[in-house]
Amino acid sequence: MVRREDSKKSKGQRKKKKAGPEDESEDVAVEEVLFDKNPSRSYLLRDVWYSSLASVIEEEDMPEDSKRELMFLTLSNALLDMVMDIMPGDLSVLFARNLDDYLAITVVNQKYNVDLLQKFQDDFASEKGLKFKNEKELNDAVLAFEEKWWNSPRKDLEGKTPNFTVDEAAAVYKL
Repeated sequence: MVRREDSKKSKGQRKKKKAGPEDESEDVAVEEVLFDKNPSRSYLLRDVWYSSLASVIEEEDMPEDSKRELMFLTLSNALLDMVMDIMPGDLSVLFARNLDDYLAITVVNQKYNVDLLQKFQDDFASEKGLKFKNEKELNDAVLAFEEKWWNSPRKDLEGKTPNFTVDEAAAVYKL
């Protein structure tokens, strides 16, 4: 996406790329470290945070639905603070910008019932193809296509550009 220099990854882009045997095992190891342990991490965070957080929320005098929302907001804020605090500053900024874009794109996807990242991939594949001589040729093709795609009005976005709708969503949440 041309909004920032940062690259965006959809769920489909997390899958292993087929290169060589050593690349594939490295991709599997990365996948295991990043995603496969998340259920275990969730249980660990529950053991560390849940009871103290739940007791603070339970003391609040508010409707039960509001307590659940407050619990979610407090927990997600604490988790984001923790993740951004443990990374080096430049990575934290990169992560925050990518997260902001991902969340804004998710809001756009819900509002317009689309999947922008998938549509980008599909449109790129149909216009540019999937075979490139080398990584540089692919990168050049993606960069040229991104500029045009993210700044072109689309029917599925009521005539707005993807960048406009993402900026619009980001502004609503002050991202």
